[in-house]
Amino acid sequence: MSIRQGFMVEHPGPYRPAFEVAADAGFDYLELNMEVRFSPGSVDPEAARAAADEHDLDLVVHLPYTVDIGSPHEHAREGAVRAIESAIDTARAFGADKGIVHARSLARPFHWEESRVVDGIYESIQRLHEYGRDRGFTVCAENLKGDFVDVADFPALFDATDAAMCLDTGHASVSGYAGADQAEFLREYGDRVAHVHLNDTRVEEEDEHLPVGLGCVDFAPIARALVETDWSGTCTHEVLRFDDEFGYVREGKRHFDALLDAV
Repeated sequence: MSIRQGFMVEHPGPYRPAFEVAADAGFDYLELNMEVRFSPGSVDPEAARAAADEHDLDLVVHLPYTVDIGSPHEHAREGAVRAIESAIDTARAFGADKGIVHARSLARPFHWEESRVVDGIYESIQRLHEYGRDRGFTVCAENLKGDFVDVADFPALFDATDAAMCLDTGHASVSGYAGADQAEFLREYGDRVAHVHLNDTRVEEEDEHLPVGLGCVDFAPIARALVETDWSGTCTHEVLRFDDEFGYVREGKRHFDALLDAV
């Protein structure tokens, strides 16, 4: 078992304090949000890589997500996939070897045949998987509360693609998967799950990106499934940040560590 933990960095302003906090709090890596703070061209890849090396941290990235890899319009979908491929190249320059992509379409479900949109999502995910694989980079498809694909559809995505998965606990929760359901999913499909987004929520409608333990998601069975299946992968605390002390990510890690240690 090798459960490595990091946290998301997406806020504007200087990013070096996040590296200092991650090292101080015992994190293994940082996940850089390439949609916002670390979009291609906005940060010198060598500088980010040097900051990671200085603090003995690895890097993971969240690939851009306002491009529509599931668009039913062929040229729009092609452009979106090419944008993600370019982001993968930048991520490799950062030194990252894993990236998260949203498995979704922005199409309106009452306008389009579901199978057409879903097939487009799967085709794009497979293409990105192959592009990453050829560059030593793992692409992880993330579950959202989507109109076409959510966590319940990932067994079909596994059949249709060779991609790994990012299991997002908050998105799964608001899609109807309680902590026990997510644990069962991990026990059955954990070999395809390479990354986990840890975020809690207090509401049923939308995930809130709260630290583990502050919402209603039952993380105990999730932690138990990870330990008992000898799972290896990365777990990002994908939580909101309200101050310069990164208190939320520190608290989330303390709570999750306690759950892992209790197994």
